[in-house]
Amino acid sequence: EQKSEHAVPLYTTALSIYERTIGPDHPEVAKDLVNLGNALCDQEQHAEAIPLYLRALAIDQAARGDEHPDVAMDLSNLGIVYRAQGRRDEARALLQRAHSIMLASLGADDPK
Repeated sequence: EQKSEHAVPLYTTALSIYERTIGPDHPEVAKDLVNLGNALCDQEQHAEAIPLYLRALAIDQAARGDEHPDVAMDLSNLGIVYRAQGRRDEARALLQRAHSIMLASLGADDPK
């Protein structure tokens, strides 16, 4: 947890820089949103992570399409945080969708 305490302000700063330099809807911004969301989850701040994951998902869907592996990872992140909040049905649906996208795009033999 101590590492994530330091990670949150660093990821927040990186996110701000990327938003200003490459634009708020760039896929690299989505990666920073996910990193920040993950750091917040490491601190059990799941509610704060959800809007970051949702924004990353929207960016990746717009930039890459609904069937891209990055979209699957975004759905998976949301599913994990929903599960941590006890939102089991929502989590299951998201994780199943993420799994379907990964199977379709990478195949059953891919280690992801």
